[in-house]
Amino acid sequence: MVVDMSDAQILSGFFPVFPGNDSRQKYPYSRPEFLYFSEEEIMVSADQNIRPILCPKFNNQMVAYAGYAEVINAGKSIENEDMAAAKVLTLIQQGYDAEKAVELPESSRRSIQSARERSTSEVRKFTQKEVMKRIKSDEDLLDLNMSSSSDDGSKPKAQAAYFGIFDGHAGSGAAIMSANRLHEYIKNRLNELLETILHLYEQESIRPSSINGELKRGNSKNYDTITADSLIVGALEMAFCEMDEQIAAEKQFVKVFGGCAAIVALFFIGKIFVANAGDCRALLITPNKVQPLSTDFNPANERKRLQYLAYRSHDSISPHFTRLEYNRFLTKRDLNRKILFRDWYMDGWATKTVRESDLKPPLISTRCKKPRLLNTIGVSRGFGDHHLMTADDRIPIKPFLCPFPEVQIFDTKELESLTDQEVLVLASDGLWDVLSNDEVADIVRNSLANTDQEDCARYTLVAQELVVAARGDTLETYKWRLANGGMASQDDISVFVIPLKFAINLPKNEDDDDEELLVC
Repeated sequence: MVVDMSDAQILSGFFPVFPGNDSRQKYPYSRPEFLYFSEEEIMVSADQNIRPILCPKFNNQMVAYAGYAEVINAGKSIENEDMAAAKVLTLIQQGYDAEKAVELPESSRRSIQSARERSTSEVRKFTQKEVMKRIKSDEDLLDLNMSSSSDDGSKPKAQAAYFGIFDGHAGSGAAIMSANRLHEYIKNRLNELLETILHLYEQESIRPSSINGELKRGNSKNYDTITADSLIVGALEMAFCEMDEQIAAEKQFVKVFGGCAAIVALFFIGKIFVANAGDCRALLITPNKVQPLSTDFNPANERKRLQYLAYRSHDSISPHFTRLEYNRFLTKRDLNRKILFRDWYMDGWATKTVRESDLKPPLISTRCKKPRLLNTIGVSRGFGDHHLMTADDRIPIKPFLCPFPEVQIFDTKELESLTDQEVLVLASDGLWDVLSNDEVADIVRNSLANTDQEDCARYTLVAQELVVAARGDTLETYKWRLANGGMASQDDISVFVIPLKFAINLPKNEDDDDEELLVC
């Protein structure tokens, strides 16, 4: 259990309400905009006994013909706390100032003089942009204060396909705000560097061995060398931090309930960039490959980071929890016995004698199906949760959570070809809790094999089958079972099935400003 310390109704006024905070919501509850659902349809979809599966009404308007399906939980929360976004980001280089006269290099002055001698009418005005076209180099472009233009004199432009899933907890407010705003932060960050990114990408394509070789031979996440990838990764990392900061700022004035795990897939310059902060997952599926493109961040696999934070906050944590991890659950019968343990600085295990302080609840509980931090929350990264506290001990949750994403990159050039069979499955943990990567891959491949290649709804049919498989069939009130007899997911489930063929090579729209196509 957690409580929101900015909510006076829950705490009966024990904590002060922040100035201006009231019941208003900047982004009222809704379902993803690409579903085009009315309020009445949203109300019907919230029946937790039937758990109807929602799919887009107009599949031909989905970005890259991606498939999508979702279903509400089985009584876990009143509303579906998952949110999703799908957009085409139209990127335009920012920072173009008025043209200024500059001192020309000697070679340019000689060229002008020669032209004057030939014909005065043929002399052209040399501007800063024209000069930079002649002498443009890697070093020039890495000066981020410099502006230059493309060959036709216009600002550099590009498009990227953007998909995001935001798995809310303790309310849908943070997930809804993230679905409405995160893409704007990503777009703004990319706009600042677009010309540099495109130039570096072109140079890397021409000289892959000299520019990319070091990264391929070493750690692919080592961005000591400035590359197009490193700039895109940095843009995603900064955008995630800015999104979390906005949620904190907005919460001072309007209701932004809870927090959310976040995962984003950006299809740009022929690559897939997956930024993940939480326990949602991205899975690449081809006819002969199943490759995760994200890491599930939960309290168990972030043990060392969380233990270190507890170590730094010893005075507030130690009266209620022990930060140590033990090889088994301890009881009073273990007092004065030897037990295996490890702390934040340890990869291996060591022994210690059990004392009374070791019998406190562990910082990370593993007795439940999901590891829990402070016996409350099952995630260790994400947005929001700025004012959440444990209900019993009033320990703030946010200091242990972070919005920093891990970004993984997949270059589609690694595939021999792009056909209708290569897809990226992006889904909340409601799917992955009950289906393995291989089971998801089998469902995707079988479904694609049995759908018409010309049907623009085929990827939505695949997403629908995945949700059906994870939701299962009703057993009794609030209980559902899988086809194999196991317990089905009772959580919110949201699934994108994104065909790489169309996401990398976006279909051309006649009107890029058509709001119906969700172009931003």
